Amino acid sequence: MRGLRILLAMVWLHMLRSYRFTFSLANWGVIDFLWLSIYILAVLAFTEPVSYPTVVPLLFWAVIAWSFMSSPVWMIGNWMRFYVNEGIMESHEVSNVSHTLFLSLRFIPSLLMALASAIAASTVLVVVTGVNPLRVENPLLLGLALATLLAQATMYALILAYTSLYIGTPAPALDILTFMMFVAGGVGVPVSSLPEPLRALALILPYSHPSEVMRYAVVGLEPYLGLRAELALSLAYAALLYTLLKVIESKALRKARIVGVKGIGWT
Repeated sequence: MRGLRILLAMVWLHMLRSYRFTFSLANWGVIDFLWLSIYILAVLAFTEPVSYPTVVPLLFWAVIAWSFMSSPVWMIGNWMRFYVNEGIMESHEVSNVSHTLFLSLRFIPSLLMALASAIAASTVLVVVTGVNPLRVENPLLLGLALATLLAQATMYALILAYTSLYIGTPAPALDILTFMMFVAGGVGVPVSSLPEPLRALALILPYSHPSEVMRYAVVGLEPYLGLRAELALSLAYAALLYTLLKVIESKALRKARIVGVKGIGWT
């Protein structure tokens, strides 16, 4: 019962903070979309209108995938600085509260950012193309793909958070992969459409596999390695990231418990 009460308290805290920062989260979500609008408009410029019914839904869900990938780096990874500097970590430590569980629930504001991006993206795509971007052929499979993508991104963000705790550098300063993984990692572009060197890179990166499943669920685009293989690799990469997270978490917390924690800054 104690564990359930702690979990509910954590969920309530993150929901309350999200409510208090609703306008900020919506603003960040729209800004996130505006950055990607360059990619969206570039794709539309080189797409025949007859292909819009297929391309527009792919573009829309690529925006959602980007939001699921990028926002945890800030919402979880960068929040470790606040977590330490405000003394929350010490209070949770003496109360025997899971730091990882608390930080991972920061995916709640990430979902609000994704919702803001989705509203902005769908509005623009409908106005520009007249096509419904919410088209989905297999909603359950799409939900599984997005949930796996969000789980992978959350664990990646937690890895960055604990790395920042270990070395005292903010997580966003450690992150050099997220935007590259969207552009060249098989998220914004189907793996089969990438040139050969980038295709090989995409296949060894985790986000490409749930993204291939996502595209299959949205418009029936056949996954590069087949649906079963992509599902298996999506879960395998999630397990690998979880294992890496537990290793880095153990090292970071062990160091913190021996020598204490220090403020995480930009200098």
